[in-house]
Amino acid sequence: MLEKYNDMIWFLVGVFTYRAITTVIAYGHMANFVTSVNKQCLKLLGMVTEDVSFSRQLKYMNLEKSGLPEENVEEIKRLDDRAFSIWKNATVGNMLTNFPRNYRYLLNYDDWQSAMDELDSIYKNDKKNKK
Repeated sequence: MLEKYNDMIWFLVGVFTYRAITTVIAYGHMANFVTSVNKQCLKLLGMVTEDVSFSRQLKYMNLEKSGLPEENVEEIKRLDDRAFSIWKNATVGNMLTNFPRNYRYLLNYDDWQSAMDELDSIYKNDKKNKK
């Protein structure tokens, strides 16, 4: 009796095998894509942070040159530090929240400092790969 359905059984086995293999391959490609996007986001975040820090230094130099009392400049620095710290933590928090759940195991950070440590390792690996 099974001989009667032999061709159909092999066809179904082939369909399921094909679906399983393409799912695994697609998952691997998506993991590579998500990793690449994450690296680029961290690089962009690092560049923005450098630019903001540089702009803040220019701001403080100009405030001091303008004759603003030192205590006012220090208060502005404290407020800016607090706002910048909140921004950094919120940015990493948003990245973590919006990262696809199935691929969160790819992340090696959970706060600002560990994200910057991950960025350092990305730059080190990029430097090694260029050699």
